[in-house]
Amino acid sequence: MVIGHECAGIIEETGSEVKDLVPGDRVALEPGISCWRCDLCKEGRYNLCPDMKFFGLPPFHGSLARQIVHPAYLCFKLPDNVSLEEGALCEPLSVAVHACRRGNISPETNVLVMGAGPIGLVTLLAARAFGAPRIVNVDVDGNRLSVAKELGADGVVQVSTNMQDIPKEVETICNVMGAKVDVSFDCAGLSKTMSTAQSVTRAGGKVCLVGLGHNEMTVPLTPAAAREVDVIGVFRYKNTWPLCIELLRSGKIDVKPLITHRFGFSQKEIEEAFETSAGGGNAIKVMKSKRMGKGGKSHQEGEENMAAWLVGLNTLKIQPFKLPPLGPHDVRVRMKAVGICGSDVHFLKTLRLADFVVKEPMVIGHECAGIIEEIGSEVKNLVPGDRVALEPGIGCWRCDLCKEGRYNICPDMKFFATPPVHGSLARQVVHPADLCFKLPDNLSLEEGAMCEPLSVAVHACRRANIGPETNVLVMGAGPIGLVTLLAARAFGAPRIVVVDVDDYRLSVANNLGADGVVKVSTNMQDIPQEVERICEMMGAVGVHVTFDCAGFNKTMSTALSATRAGGRVCLVGLGHNEMTVPLTPAAAREVDIIGIFRYKNTWPLCIELLRSGKIDVKPLITHRFGFSQKEVEEAFETSARGGDAIKVMFNL
Repeated sequence: MVIGHECAGIIEETGSEVKDLVPGDRVALEPGISCWRCDLCKEGRYNLCPDMKFFGLPPFHGSLARQIVHPAYLCFKLPDNVSLEEGALCEPLSVAVHACRRGNISPETNVLVMGAGPIGLVTLLAARAFGAPRIVNVDVDGNRLSVAKELGADGVVQVSTNMQDIPKEVETICNVMGAKVDVSFDCAGLSKTMSTAQSVTRAGGKVCLVGLGHNEMTVPLTPAAAREVDVIGVFRYKNTWPLCIELLRSGKIDVKPLITHRFGFSQKEIEEAFETSAGGGNAIKVMKSKRMGKGGKSHQEGEENMAAWLVGLNTLKIQPFKLPPLGPHDVRVRMKAVGICGSDVHFLKTLRLADFVVKEPMVIGHECAGIIEEIGSEVKNLVPGDRVALEPGIGCWRCDLCKEGRYNICPDMKFFATPPVHGSLARQVVHPADLCFKLPDNLSLEEGAMCEPLSVAVHACRRANIGPETNVLVMGAGPIGLVTLLAARAFGAPRIVVVDVDDYRLSVANNLGADGVVKVSTNMQDIPQEVERICEMMGAVGVHVTFDCAGFNKTMSTALSATRAGGRVCLVGLGHNEMTVPLTPAAAREVDIIGIFRYKNTWPLCIELLRSGKIDVKPLITHRFGFSQKEVEEAFETSARGGDAIKVMFNL
């Protein structure tokens, strides 16, 4: 196996789709390639991906080579004032930056660093850059502690390797700190260092386990737990290279003093370099210088794949839809249930939604479920015949937002039926397997398709931190407002009031368990009296969180006025692009506005809520249609008309 993973170099050649790098660019390389399919990757915790391909970690080759090939999005351009050696040190610095993020280091956080090896020293540098006012380093080696002192440690403590010395060493550390230890970083990961860290950290503080020295440790966990000292695991890093490079560029961190030895790339020098690093002593850092859901022809002989195409204003046509070849991580799904969303109707009526414009014929639909017909060669968790609900959006998994787990706001998102991406109202589609979620036996395919609108509500409830102490107001009793009512109840909201202009929809809200409903007008002048009625209906505690599921001037103004001081208004509906609303009075009461866009990693929870019976979406499906030209037209007319139509569903 080729060794090495802390690296930087110069671009020699770029792939055909690489836009942000050119030959000659100097880059630092992030060494781990995640799958971007597992739940951890989708949550933005790609550093924990079980299928991570990491340089120099068996069976994957490393980077101590003249040339390597690596994904462009994991190669970060270096500023002119940052050397390639400093670029290579972005890797250990990333461990420290990730640890400081996990430890919530700030100007109010006193820090203890156990260990003054390379990771301990970069942790000292990172903690200072994050604003830590006082930092003490602990080690057994006087030379390394002198380096820590030179790098800016406010104090150092030399300790022994003897467990019996812990009590007096804790006392010494506290005296040197001169204040309470808020966060300790154990950069060694030994029984003694961890025991010391847990003993010295203040009640309510945190110990971040960074070093992985011992697999098993004997440590005082119970006494620490009794003081609510949390142990925070730190493993590698995620989305740290841009910050590391900026910290180096700005001079807030200087890693050059850590590079104590340099070697070339001959057989002899490589052996000497590893001997030097393994020998420790004064050696600190030894340096060697040198997917979109595709939209085809069916794989079944004689069958042509048909889909509902939006071909013009108010014009839908069932026409052939050619599927692409099946990729190794894709599945081919026969659609069985597809719901009509308000956005589908909006595209039909106007050929646009916000900044998305239909410029050429497009297959419509994105609320969907079906049956697996074929799987790609690398798909392990699904088989033909499985019933699945499809998450319709495919993030790029390269941008910062995707890496943070906020793939729902990826600027390069490929989302069913959002121009120019084709949708799912078709006999068959090809889609990434990791976005197809197996349905339990007690859930219908229609309920599977309803996971999409329900996901909007679940994401909104997560963003708003809905719980058993949160009274909720829902503005709008359309499909999204009603699933938000159901989700808020499942999240534990004790009292929920729903507001709408339509009596029928309010009666549905009542039937679904709303604690109260308020009928309102479309007149802005009626807001004060309507707010008064809403508050009376909610009760003395008031509205903690309002979900505006319409997104109009009036609904948002009502929401801001009705929500209690210190509360939150979540903007879920995107009715008006611009609004005239009372922002200043709301800000003066610290009423926060929380944006909600689509969802992220919600399908597993939605499926569980449906499986367990905590949410029942079946009453929302009011109309069903087949998949003929006539029925497609009738279905969209029914949905657009409103009235008693809540969710219109196609059964294919």
